[in-house]
Amino acid sequence: MRSSPRPPVQRVRPPQAPYRLVNRVVRWLLATPARSGRLGRHLMLLHLTGRRTGRELVFPVAYRQGGDGRLLVLTNSGWRVNLRGRPDVEVTLRGQLRPARAELVEDPDRVATVYRALIEAAGHRRAGRRMGIRINVPRTPTHDELADAARRDGLALVHLDVRDVRP
Repeated sequence: MRSSPRPPVQRVRPPQAPYRLVNRVVRWLLATPARSGRLGRHLMLLHLTGRRTGRELVFPVAYRQGGDGRLLVLTNSGWRVNLRGRPDVEVTLRGQLRPARAELVEDPDRVATVYRALIEAAGHRRAGRRMGIRINVPRTPTHDELADAARRDGLALVHLDVRDVRP
């Protein structure tokens, strides 16, 4: 029995054990302005509350500037469900804790549009690694291929409106 070919786009699942250790170190590095340095230009800490547990959860996430002044986080991680209907979060950005408002986007068409634009801007050969996906075709995936990946693998966007810290 032959296995089916891989889909044009699929989620990348990093190994759990090493990432737990790496995330612990990254959380420590990003927690203060003195330690965040160059790492803080691309990574931040997202603080949110668990929907069922009520516990504070803190995740290191890669971010980029969105075209509308908000920060953009691409994710396919399970923590995203904690944002459904719960937009008030905090972020530690360059070592400073700030309140933020999150908009979770899970609509496959909207997700595909953003992913496709980012892939085209970076080039399909380099984009996948930067975006947490594997591109299995020698070209930019189509909108439909990306929308299928969003449905199948839970690709989502988080727009963050980060408020300034007031003294």
